[in-house]
Amino acid sequence: MRRLWALFFVVALPYRMLGQQPDETRPGADSVVVSSEFFEERLFDQIQTEPENLESIDNLQWRQEHPFDLNTVTAEELESVPGVTPAEALAVVRFRLRVKRFTSIAQLKVMEDIGESLFQKLAAYIKTKEAMQDDPRIGLDLRSRASRDLQPRRGFLDGSYAGSSLKSHNRATFTSRDVQVGGLFEKDAGEKASTGFLSWYIRMNDVFIFSQLIAGDYVVEAGQGLVLWRASAFGKGTEISIARKSGLGAVPYRSSDEFNFLRGIAGSSVIPLGRGEVTATVFLSRRSLDGSVDPEGRLTSLYESGLFRTESERQRRQVAREDMVGGRVRYASPEGWNLGSTFYHSTFNKAIVSDRPFDFAGTSADVVGIDGCFQIERLSLFAEAARSGERASAVLVGGLIALTPSATAVLVYRDYSPRFNNLHAQGFGETDNTKNERGLYLGLRFRPMPWLSLSGYLDQFKFPWQTFENPLPSRGHDILLESSADFTRALNISFRYSTKSVETTEPAIDPFLRETRLLMERDQQKTRATATYVVNRNIRVKGRLETTTIAFDATGRTERGYLFYQDIRYTRSPGFNIEGRLVFFDTDSYNSRLYEYENDLHGVFSNPALYGKGRRWYLLIRYDLFDALTVSAKYQQTEREEVSAISSGDAEILGNVDNRFTLQLDLNW
Repeated sequence: MRRLWALFFVVALPYRMLGQQPDETRPGADSVVVSSEFFEERLFDQIQTEPENLESIDNLQWRQEHPFDLNTVTAEELESVPGVTPAEALAVVRFRLRVKRFTSIAQLKVMEDIGESLFQKLAAYIKTKEAMQDDPRIGLDLRSRASRDLQPRRGFLDGSYAGSSLKSHNRATFTSRDVQVGGLFEKDAGEKASTGFLSWYIRMNDVFIFSQLIAGDYVVEAGQGLVLWRASAFGKGTEISIARKSGLGAVPYRSSDEFNFLRGIAGSSVIPLGRGEVTATVFLSRRSLDGSVDPEGRLTSLYESGLFRTESERQRRQVAREDMVGGRVRYASPEGWNLGSTFYHSTFNKAIVSDRPFDFAGTSADVVGIDGCFQIERLSLFAEAARSGERASAVLVGGLIALTPSATAVLVYRDYSPRFNNLHAQGFGETDNTKNERGLYLGLRFRPMPWLSLSGYLDQFKFPWQTFENPLPSRGHDILLESSADFTRALNISFRYSTKSVETTEPAIDPFLRETRLLMERDQQKTRATATYVVNRNIRVKGRLETTTIAFDATGRTERGYLFYQDIRYTRSPGFNIEGRLVFFDTDSYNSRLYEYENDLHGVFSNPALYGKGRRWYLLIRYDLFDALTVSAKYQQTEREEVSAISSGDAEILGNVDNRFTLQLDLNW
């Protein structure tokens, strides 16, 4: 590891010396675009799954399309942008009081010490009304997307899939000064239109006693996510400050994830109290649940994929119901500290049963929590404690401190009881269950020079009780280090090293030649080198080499893999760009798979797991036909060598090619 880092800096320093000369070929606007892409990749490339629908990317891209007004945005809203610390958000609000009014978001750059880095974080999510050409009080957004796998899957060939092979997604949003109305309909490939997903909401401002009222589908962001949070949350990564959550309370639901949302009504009132204000939120929800029911009419498991293509899948649709009532009270002071409490009570019309110890069982659930955040100069302390049932608790305590204007550290301790059961939690941790986990996380981000950024974390965790994968308690640790350097204003090179060790069970043969499973350590090491170069205002190229090595200590088995890609993007004008990527991969098995986060159409999350030996490529085009209408399309293809089929079951493709074409229209008026 030391040799790798030494080699990196030996190579880096000469380039840095060459980069002292000014590079006038790269305009400032491109810097914002590239930085925004780096930021999104840091958030998403740690995800070790490949869901078709990810609520986090829907929310982030919605904020890009509907940015905050820099002259009215609150510190709480700024903190909701991933990566923005409480101290930075408060600094923006105080700076606004000094300058009276922003006429351009570029004014953030003159903020002492943190201006440039804060501008790079916020540029894609803020604006000023002075920069808008249209009336900001009214707007209409329409999106229509259709995609099709070009290779037939077994389910279509044998008639198991009831619907067409076309996947469609349609969304409409109307916004005025005080009212916003949104609706979404999505049909997955193989589904009939009648089994597609329909979501809608109406959000109104200043209705009776409510400063905000939402009817339809919504989510509630509260505290650190131990009682209520969104459908998904960002996990561990190089953007260490996301270990601390900052929510906005009740928020309209705009994603096509079919499981993790509430359906009903939510109202919030803001009441001045002293120098601060109290925000009180109440909500009611009634939603259908998908799952499996036993002969006695009990719900034995929940079904969260949202796919209803076959008869067996359709039998799991809307088999139960959850009714929920809850609320949240939060006091926020102008000094930056806040204190809140959240609770809810759920009842189910079918009893939930489980054969696993400590899993939820019954017809009702109660969860209550208290949370707070306290700002002391550059130190932000945050915590939440929650309780479910009679004896189960979940606790998270942390601190985020700006050691210097260029160095930030975060420390988080969490302790989630094996008995803690909450369908709506999304606490920070190694898993997203917010259950049966204890751990200590330390993260550090440091910019010793304006052109060099260092970041990393150490996470030590333990599962006190058996997990789905392991029949015994287990433990592990996770370490990540990354260096990113701007050698010139056009060239960025980053290097990442990570190592993760977890106890897991693997199949083995005992001395009596019987099949068994052994508890052993699974050590995985990854290295990654990425280079991005902006040739000029029209062309950007990017390349990456990533390797992985997995070792199982009890059996001595070792697996290896690598991934290499090269992409290029051409931008003729702000209204047209085209990019393509070619990927080569070679891993020993699925265990040593590597994930490749890639750009996609707006609202689509693409993070394919690549394993075996093969190649993948895609071509992505976006074109503004006129100011309000954008057409985008993507063709992607994966070819695997030495296989005669891809996937399995009804999703199996006979052959070694998996390709898809997607077309999308966006109308923004």
